[in-house]
Amino acid sequence: MKTMSIISLVSQRTRASTTALAMVGALGLCGVFSTGCIALKADQDDLAKEVDKLRKEVVAQDKNTEETLAKVESLTEQLETKLAELDEVLRRNQADLGLRVDNLETDTQELRGAAENADFMATAAKQELTELRGDVDIRLLALEEKLNEATNIPESKTELWAEADKQFKAKKYKASRRLWRTYESRYPTDSKIAEVRFNIGLTFFSAREYRQALGEFYRVIQESPKDAVIPDALYYSGLAFAKLGQCQNAIAYFDALRQKKTKAPAHYKDKAKEQIGILKADKGDICSDGKKPATDS
Repeated sequence: MKTMSIISLVSQRTRASTTALAMVGALGLCGVFSTGCIALKADQDDLAKEVDKLRKEVVAQDKNTEETLAKVESLTEQLETKLAELDEVLRRNQADLGLRVDNLETDTQELRGAAENADFMATAAKQELTELRGDVDIRLLALEEKLNEATNIPESKTELWAEADKQFKAKKYKASRRLWRTYESRYPTDSKIAEVRFNIGLTFFSAREYRQALGEFYRVIQESPKDAVIPDALYYSGLAFAKLGQCQNAIAYFDALRQKKTKAPAHYKDKAKEQIGILKADKGDICSDGKKPATDS
């Protein structure tokens, strides 16, 4: 706007000078060609001076105009240069801003992904910790039970026997066996030691650990052949062999139980006979050895 005002002012001054020169020329022509015009010498001199003055002013104005126009052009070029530089700066800043925004969005997405991964890991760690705590609690409970068992052993013989029998009836076979073992180690020469060892075998049998049970029963039969518990050991040995599918051995023990020298009660002999009949009639559901020795009825 400032540049346009300067150019307008210069144009107005140029037009005024041109008008003045035109008037002077007209007056001169009037003095030469027209008979009605009278020009005095003094007036002509004054007019000449005025014309010279006006010419000088026009020249000065033309010079000022040229200088002004040159300045205007220079300022215009400078302005255009500055505008171009400003435009370039703006474009570059916009490009940089766009890149920064893109980088910021990328960083934000990465941070969001990292946060989600951290959340997943925290959830998994929490679940693992919960499971681990549950496992630790179970193990701790088992250890506490073992500790209680280890420290809760009665001192007297009678109480120890009663507690072992109580644990067996409660189907806590391991606890019962531990107490029977304690009784055996404390009182190895006790009159009931054969029965104690049979009870140890019975805890194995009740827990379906038939091979371990047979080991304990065999020990009773070998070390205490005349003890009153022998019929029990023979009968449960037969049952254990039958559970293992070894019917030949099972029938042999049941048959031995029926012999007179064992002095087994009548109900045991009847049970042994019944078991022999079942095993002989088996068609492979119980027996896996495939052989059954013939016995007297």
